[in-house]
Amino acid sequence: MILQIFLDGNDIKLTIRNGRKIIAESSWNGEYSLGEQLLPKIDGLLKKNKLSKQDITKVVPKISKISGVTSSRIVQTVAKAWNCLDDYGN
Repeated sequence: MILQIFLDGNDIKLTIRNGRKIIAESSWNGEYSLGEQLLPKIDGLLKKNKLSKQDITKVVPKISKISGVTSSRIVQTVAKAWNCLDDYGN
């Protein structure tokens, strides 16, 4: 399954996909709090849908041009870290 993190300005949307099928979605307005909310929101979405972190094989960031630099870096860092851990089998 793939976790997509959409960042459009202050609007954040998480989507878990299995192929083309959307398994779960969550969205919120994260103005000034993305760094505090992103990981707990991902964890909550996984728990709500009875999925484990190991079920997510890849995290894909989708960032619009109107998004702030700091928010963009937070999303990119979470995606890179998650994908790196998966590469090492953790």
